Amino acid sequence: MPRFFLLAGLMAVVCASTVQAQNDEARLVSGAVGYLQRIALPPDARAVVVAEGRFGAMLGEVTLDADGKQVPLPFEMTVPANLSGRLSAVIRVNNQPRWLLRDLPFADGTEPVDLGELILEPVTALAFAVDFICGDTTVSFGILGEETVLRAEGRDIPMKQVISASGARFEGIKEPETEFWNKGDMAMLRLEGRDLPECQEVPPPQQQSYRAGGNEPGWSVVLTAENAEITADYGEITHSLPRPDVQVLPGAYVFDMPEIAAQLTIREGICRDDATGMPHPDAAQLTLGEREFSGCGGAPEDLLTGPSWQVTVLGETPLIEPERLTLNFITPGRVAGSSGCNRLVGGYTLTGEGLQFGAMGSTMMACPEPLMEQERRMLDALEQVTRFDIAEDGALRLIGGATDGVLIEARRP
Repeated sequence: MPRFFLLAGLMAVVCASTVQAQNDEARLVSGAVGYLQRIALPPDARAVVVAEGRFGAMLGEVTLDADGKQVPLPFEMTVPANLSGRLSAVIRVNNQPRWLLRDLPFADGTEPVDLGELILEPVTALAFAVDFICGDTTVSFGILGEETVLRAEGRDIPMKQVISASGARFEGIKEPETEFWNKGDMAMLRLEGRDLPECQEVPPPQQQSYRAGGNEPGWSVVLTAENAEITADYGEITHSLPRPDVQVLPGAYVFDMPEIAAQLTIREGICRDDATGMPHPDAAQLTLGEREFSGCGGAPEDLLTGPSWQVTVLGETPLIEPERLTLNFITPGRVAGSSGCNRLVGGYTLTGEGLQFGAMGSTMMACPEPLMEQERRMLDALEQVTRFDIAEDGALRLIGGATDGVLIEARRP
């Protein structure tokens, strides 16, 4: 049976990260876990709440035994200060996961975080699904008991297993033109009769690639799934060694490489390349022997993708129904959104020096003229974008035009 079919418990495997924090360098994260269903918890029920940071690093964990208590079950944990994270929780009954919450974000800082009552959802086939990337399309495939579901292009497609000479092959129960054929870490997907490029399983966070680097003198550290590749002095110095485990310190992630007297330190916060001005999600510092190199880390695209952006500024004209103007960078190179009148979809290109949008397609709905004029201004602004930046308050600024000014400003709700 392919390994991804085994329903794992939440955080059943913890990466080999180390959390090092004194009490005065930690912060308190608190809340309570519960669910909406009118189902009593048996005495042996247990809840596990974990906070995970970058690189799959565990920031904190707490286990709650029901012992006759009912939801909501309060919890407290300490995590390193000045690091953002994502909180997940699971309630188990008879050692089986019944309710689940995944990836609730909390910001960095030093003040205590009270998340209030967290409502967990019943576990479904997609609760522990494995993600695959098929060309520029990300899909999820999960199985729970007799239930099998493929999530693709915003739809959940029930699947059933069919006979296969090798691997495990599934087809849509109501959509026989949709097939998913898994062979280990690879898969093939036919979606509504369309053959997508070969699918590759998305690696866990602790194995995902990461790059840090800087200029004058040029240096870089590239972390792959297995190795760390270090280059300094414009290539005069090179090292290749096994990827080290991440260590967690208040405000920083550290990759220690004593075999070459090197250490890579990553700190969260917008860092702009000193040659191009391109924003990156992290500041990076490489210590190599007695020398120190400074620069930026992480992919600029990570600042764009994720939750949708709500447009708050479009030129100097006040917005009409601004809550309807959105941009969502959904996959590498793809963007969708709304102009307030029609849905938009198109592509974007992110290079080392800037950001450009391609031609945008849209639905053809007619709206009142003020909304249509606003749509034209939004499409015209996107055509002129040449770069982006992230403001100190987290706002996305799309910049360009004849004056190299802010054309569009957007925020995450």
